Amino acid sequence: MTYSIVMLIVAGTLQLLGMAIVANIIANKVLRKRDIAIATLFMTIGGTLFLNSMQYFTIIYTVGVLFVFMKWRKAGWVISLVAPMLSFLLAVVVDYILSWIVGKVFGVYASDYDSSILGVTLTILVFLLPFFMCAYLLGLVIHRILYRQSTTDVLTRNGFVVVILMLMTSIITYLLISAENVLGFPEQLLTVYPILFITFFLIICIVFLIINKIGQEREKMKKREMEMAQLRDYTVRLEEMYADMNMFRHDYINILASLHGYIEQGDPELLETYFEEVIKPLKQKFN
Repeated sequence: MTYSIVMLIVAGTLQLLGMAIVANIIANKVLRKRDIAIATLFMTIGGTLFLNSMQYFTIIYTVGVLFVFMKWRKAGWVISLVAPMLSFLLAVVVDYILSWIVGKVFGVYASDYDSSILGVTLTILVFLLPFFMCAYLLGLVIHRILYRQSTTDVLTRNGFVVVILMLMTSIITYLLISAENVLGFPEQLLTVYPILFITFFLIICIVFLIINKIGQEREKMKKREMEMAQLRDYTVRLEEMYADMNMFRHDYINILASLHGYIEQGDPELLETYFEEVIKPLKQKFN
């Protein structure tokens, strides 16, 4: 019995470790290896203590632990919330899809194994290792998408909307998982769960793409307005330059006419006076 409990804790710890690693990938590896190990230890101890009283709501505790560690490492509040919730949703989606595939193709279900050392070991090999690899690869894909420049801008501008969307999806997932175990749905209905979770995931992606498109159009409008403002400023400067050129041409013609008259008169004093009073001030003005 003691060995069985230990093996169950080991299996749960490995699953939590996988969630922490995937969340860290999504958060652009803000956590160090030691942080991941300590966070997993906190999640394992707290999850074990709270499992009987909180049951499926222990995931709130695990998400909270990852959020605290990411904020401690100076991550933004949006990514500190989104990364753990995305990791949780990925874990649920991958777990249901893998369980369905393994069950339908190989006729093997997690419920077939008992809590003995052999049973838990086979569960780890058959379910947890493929689960971890699939979640890890999906985490890399999400990381690649999230940290494109346009996507990063969307998270910065619409962080609250993204967090609310993730929170609503997590709540719906909670309700479905709880209903499955509390109400005891028939197996035929449970086969629909992978489709439901994939649909939720696709809805998140579609909403995110719509937000991204709206953000891009907003940026285009701002850029267009900035270009129009620069064009107006350039036009005003051209008009001022044209007015200055006309004034200079007018002054230049007057200067030439005055110089021509003084030269014809042969009066050097008038010519010097004109130079000091008219030409020198103009020179200082244009300098």
